Formats: sequence, C-alpha cells, structure tokens
Amino acid sequence: MGGDSPYPPARPALLIALLAAACSPASPPPVARTTPEPPPPATTAPPEVREVRAPVARAPDERAKVHDMLLRVSHDRGLPVRREVASRVLDRAGILERIRAHVEKEVPREAVESEGELLTALELLPPGYDFVEGTYALIQGRIAGFYEPADATMYLVDDLGDDEATETLAHELDHALQDQTFPLGPMLAYAPGDGDRSAAAHAVIEGDATSASLDVVAGSAFDVSETALRTLLELSGGASGVASPHVLQASLSAPYADGFAFVQRERRRGGWAAVDAALLSPPVSTEQLLHADKYAQREPPIAVPAPTFATLGAGFRAVDDDVMGEEGLRLMLEEWTSGVTAEKGAAGWGGDRYVLVRRVDGDGVRSLAVGWHAVMDTERDAVELAEILAARFGPKCRERAALGPLAWRRRGRDVVLAAGPYERRGLETRSAGSCTIAERWLAEMLQKKR
Repeated sequence: MGGDSPYPPARPALLIALLAAACSPASPPPVARTTPEPPPPATTAPPEVREVRAPVARAPDERAKVHDMLLRVSHDRGLPVRREVASRVLDRAGILERIRAHVEKEVPREAVESEGELLTALELLPPGYDFVEGTYALIQGRIAGFYEPADATMYLVDDLGDDEATETLAHELDHALQDQTFPLGPMLAYAPGDGDRSAAAHAVIEGDATSASLDVVAGSAFDVSETALRTLLELSGGASGVASPHVLQASLSAPYADGFAFVQRERRRGGWAAVDAALLSPPVSTEQLLHADKYAQREPPIAVPAPTFATLGAGFRAVDDDVMGEEGLRLMLEEWTSGVTAEKGAAGWGGDRYVLVRRVDGDGVRSLAVGWHAVMDTERDAVELAEILAARFGPKCRERAALGPLAWRRRGRDVVLAAGPYERRGLETRSAGSCTIAERWLAEMLQKKR
C-alpha cells in the first residue's frame, strides 16, 4: 500500500518505537478482485467536515498531478481541501535520513533500544541482532513514501513504478486531508506508556488511507477482501529484498491490515461519516479496534499496574513499561503458534503491562530483564494463553544460556512471565540469573493487587 505517517503507529505489541516513527510497506502486486461486498449505506455528513467537489482532469506536470490527485481523493473520501499539499521526491537514502532525524527528535534513544531488548528477551529476535540498524534497513527497503504532519509535506521515494507511485500518492494525500480536518500530530505523538492507545489510533488512520486509496485506484475498497489485503501485505514484505525477522515485518503491516478491517466495518455501518467519527473519537485500545462490540460499548481495558521487580536486587531501574495490547499479544503469539491459535489466544485479552528493567554494571556491561502481567477476560481465556506458553516454553522454568531464565505462571485470570536477567556487552549476551530468581519474581508480580 502507500506510505505512512512518521508518527507512532502501533506499538503493536511489541512495537517498535522505531517503526512507530516511520513508514509503510511498499505497494504489493495488483489486487485481485473478489466478489464485491455490499456498498456502504448512504449517509449525510456534517457540513463542516464534508464538501462536494467535481473531479478535475489530469495534468502533465508533477505539481498538477499532485493537485489533481488531491482533488480526486478529496472527492472520493469526502474531506475538504483546506490548503495545497507540499510534496518532495527523495531517493531512499534521503527518505531514511529524514526518518532517522524524526526518530532522534521525537523518540528517546533509550525507548528505541528498549523495544529491541523486549523482543530479544521474549525470543522474538536473536540475541545478536542489531535491532536499530536492522529496523532502519527494513524501513529503507519497504518504504514508498510518508506524510509528515510537522511540516505538512508528503515525501515520496524516487524509484517507484507508475502504478505504485499513483497508489502511494493517493494514500499519502488522504493522510494530508486527514491532517487538515483532524490534526494527526496530537493523536500520534510519542508518549511513554501509551503504546496500545497509540497503536489503535494509528491503525484507524492507516485503515482510512488504505480504504480511500483503494476507492481511488481500484474503483472501490469493497472489491478487495480483507483477507486478500493481508496476503498482499505479507507478499510486499517478502518482496522488499531485506531479510528481516518475521515479527518486525508483521508489526509493520499490522496497522494497515487491522486498520483496514476496522474502517471497512465502520463504512458498512455508517459510510465515511462513521470513519470521521472514529477519527474524532478513536478506539482507546487495540481490543476496541479489533472487536466491533467492544468499540461500540467503549469497553475500557483492565488497568494492570507495572510489574515490580524488588526480587532482582539493588541497582535495577525500569527503563520502559507499557501495554502490549491485544494486537501486540497476537503478534507475539503468532511467532510461537499458528495464526488461528494466536488470534484465539489473544482475543481474551483484558489488560496487561510489561516492564523492562536494566542495571548498568560498568565496563560496558548491562543486566536486563522483562516482567509481564496480563489479565484475561475470563479464566478460560487465561487457560488458552497458558496452553500456548506451555507449548512454546514448557510448563516449568527454563534456563537459557544466552538470555537467562524464562518462567511463567497462571493464577485464575492472571498470567505472568519473567524473562532474564541476562547480561549484554555490545551484541553479546549471557545469562545473569537463575530459575530460583525467576520463580520468586513471578510470585512478586502475582502479589501486586490490581
């Protein structure tokens, strides 16, 4: 599909504060048409949100092409053009340079590195993987363009084919129109501990742009099934030419696939006016994003306190604590089991909180550990999650030579997990704990009242 906002999209679960800063997958192969779905019902939109404009014929020069596409997207999406949109075409190195600058300005370096350690501790990345540079390489290979709310400018890569450039242009100009009516910056600004809410908002924004761009370039987004879109996003990841861990590619695609499903559902229910309402009042969790009934009822997530870590001893401090969310939990479970089982196991999510702790030991050595506490909707939901953990890690604590102990425990609706501590020196890691410590830490997490 098209590019993406350089603001925190998902921290889908395990999100990658870096990806939150960047981009979308490059466009997939042409979409195969499926049996058309019923068109959305006609709605009357608020006058202050919608204006009707006549389409304009295409013009030959690049500036006119952007203007022409802006009017086309505005007409099909039903959002007014309040001002022209600046655009720049850069090579991939230039695009990546802008993304790096944005990340360094908006997201603390410690938060970016913490994402990599979280994924490593949970065995979603190899211990020696350079998360920061690996993620930048993935972005450089997959990005087609992005819209930057800070300077209201659309950036496109200079090596896109005609079809991909058209699709990306439509996608990014939808972001520009969103920003002119529903300012995107405040919705997606990085905030510590706000990952799941930000992931939900980002998915709505990307789903809107994906749906609108398909209306423009494919005739109707309702001619494209949600399953087909997910498949095409997976194919686009494999076609990027960059060998990256699956969890990073899946995290990058999730806002588009899940957001598209949400927006299509809202359009069927109430047309683009329902999507406008969702931008004004986005889902506050990825659970609401993924379940129509929970969004309609505005069911709040269960507030889970950040795990404490006194058991680990003196010197440790929390460097990151956040909510994984249902989308993030699903992404994690997909690395350990089938997609169907992962979706079912994550669907019972009620709330969670994880903490990454660190101790600086001197001479370039750091000790790290992750604690995670999830509360499921029902005890049966917790049993389903526990079954996945047992199949992946075994029923008892496991000693890991490179990453320290990993243990988990279920009690009623609560599931807790302790990973580490382990020592890191550069890209090298080794265990710095024992199962005795891990089991005591689990008990400490379960003692904390929610």
